[in-house]
Order: sequence, then structure tokens, then C-alpha cells
Amino acid sequence: MKTKTPYIAAVILFILFNVIAFAIPTSKTSAFWICYAFTTVAFAVQCFVWYLTIGKKHKPKSRLLGLSVVYIGAVYLTVQFIVFLVFMFVSSAPWWCAVLICTLVLGISAICMITTNAGTGIIVAVEDKVEVKRRFIKDLQIEAEMLSETETDNAVKQKLTELAKKIRLSDPMSDPSLSELENEISAKIASIKNSEDKIYAIKEAEIMLLKRNKKVKELKG
Repeated sequence: MKTKTPYIAAVILFILFNVIAFAIPTSKTSAFWICYAFTTVAFAVQCFVWYLTIGKKHKPKSRLLGLSVVYIGAVYLTVQFIVFLVFMFVSSAPWWCAVLICTLVLGISAICMITTNAGTGIIVAVEDKVEVKRRFIKDLQIEAEMLSETETDNAVKQKLTELAKKIRLSDPMSDPSLSELENEISAKIASIKNSEDKIYAIKEAEIMLLKRNKKVKELKG
């Protein structure tokens, strides 16, 4: 029901718009009908924008841009309605002037919404890419913490806790060139549980992790 509220409000506003347009005794000139058509389009555009953004799940940055598109749509509708009122009361205004102004309002608004929406797509793609890159460290940390929780030897448990901390403090970003090394680190940590010398295996994992972090730093320049 929550997502239907904007559409109900749009219907009410459209009804009020029609009441204003036809209840007030003004001359229904060509400019009036042109502006009426453009304003009706503005209502449709606003509803379409709401359909694309409201109620959809977005990440913080992309959600912010999504709200910007809604805001631009609302401003467009408001400006178009003001233009309609002007031409409704100025009956002497030529029809071509109404076409020109309404087209400019629609064109500028469309450009703003399209560019902002394109920015939203780029932000979403970047966020997804960053999340994939950070997933390795998150999964590795969980693996080390699970090993620490199930370990019965206190010395090994302490080393696993230290390893988990080092993983948590590692640079979360990654790079395709590090995939082989990261796979080796994952395999090494997974093998600690069944290792005959767990302390040594943990030390090897720490060295590999250190090597990986140095490579990340080098890649960042």
C-alpha cells in the first residue's frame, strides 16, 4: 500500500489540474491545448519516474541519485504547470510560443533526468565491483574466526585469533592479478584445521597474507 501512495497523490493532483483547467472560465486557445497536452505528459513522466525508483532496493549512493531523479521530475512537473497557468490566462499568446517553451522545459528536464539516471547506473556498477573485491577479505576473516572458535588448543587458538585480526586489518580491495595468490591463501587457511603443525601453517598463511597486502599497496602506487 505504501508504494501506491504517490500514484494516488498523482491522480488527485491530475484531477485538481483538470478542475483548474476547465472550471475557470478562460479562452481555450491553441496555446491552452498545447500546454494542457504537455502538462499531461509531465504527469505521466512523473509517474514513470516513481515507478522506476520508489520501492526499489538500491545501495546508499545509488538511492541518493534515484531520489535526485524524482526531485528533477517533480520540478519539471511544477515548472510545466506554471507554464500552463501562464498560457491559460494569457489568451493572446501565440501557439508557437507555447510549443517552444513547453518543448524547452521538457527537453531540459529529460536531459537532467537521463544524465542523473546514467550516473545512478555507473554508481551501482562501481558499488557492485567494490563489493566483489572486498568479499575475499570478509570471507577469509570469517574462516579464520570459525577455526579459532572451534580450536581446543589454547596456543593455536591464540594464533588463529591473531591471524583473524591481521586479516580484518588487511586492505579489503583486490585485483584480478592477485586471484592466484588469494586462492592460495584461502586454501592454506582452509587446510589449517587438518594440518599436523597448525602453528607453522598459520605462520605460512600470515606470510602469504603479508605478501598479498604488499602487492595491493604496490598496485595502488
